[in-house]
Amino acid sequence: MAADYFPLKENTRFEYKFTSTEFEGTAKICIDIVSVKKKAGKLVAQAKMIFELRDSHTTEYIITRDAKWLTTADGVITGGRREFPLPVKEDAKWSEDPDISEIVSLSDKVSIKAGKFAKCMKIVTMLAGGDGGKSVRYYAPGTGYILEEYTSQDKTCELELISISKIPEVVKKNKK
Repeated sequence: MAADYFPLKENTRFEYKFTSTEFEGTAKICIDIVSVKKKAGKLVAQAKMIFELRDSHTTEYIITRDAKWLTTADGVITGGRREFPLPVKEDAKWSEDPDISEIVSLSDKVSIKAGKFAKCMKIVTMLAGGDGGKSVRYYAPGTGYILEEYTSQDKTCELELISISKIPEVVKKNKK
């Protein structure tokens, strides 16, 4: 079976540290996969992103996996995007005007606070075709989105996975 580079598992929290030239300090980002449902040949996950710096704000959005794409309707560094085409294969290229993305490797090794990951998918996005900067992001098989380094004309950011856990009960109760 092919590696799952973005598992959609209900009741899962991904905690990241986020630095950006847009603010001072280090933000904590939690992305919670609240629920996952099958609908007409696709998986639809309800996600919640909690951004904590000096205060906290929450955004709810959807992640969709169909036969051709894994797509997020929102995100930390950029808004929604086509994360990658399915099935995953090296050298796959796609355009989300004006940006051009490519899966450049399925064998990268990444060592971050959350652990050491092998056989990672590396995607390079040339912002505005390369004129606007570059994003390099990594997805670990069986884990998901683990690291992104983003450099554009107006900002530089890094998002790094710190831990994966179940969504705390207190958070789930507040949802109802």
